[in-house]
Amino acid sequence: MGKSTRTSVLLALTTAAILLMALSEEPTWGLLVGSWTLMLWGWTGSPKPQEITVDAQGLSPRDVKEYRRQHPGVTMVDAINALGKSKQ
Repeated sequence: MGKSTRTSVLLALTTAAILLMALSEEPTWGLLVGSWTLMLWGWTGSPKPQEITVDAQGLSPRDVKEYRRQHPGVTMVDAINALGKSKQ
């Protein structure tokens, strides 16, 4: 599940839980949906952190910035790894 999808699902479930608790005669359903939301949040967790796999000694911040400008959406770690591999 992508980060934006995960966030959207969690927000939708949280909104549903709040509405069920506020508008329903039986708040148990809202508590149930809220519990499911908490379980989903815990199970999906944070993505695994990225690691720098190359020697970044020769790289300058200007190189990384230029690479990221040429490749929108690339993380700092991705840029360092790509630039480090191209210099080897």
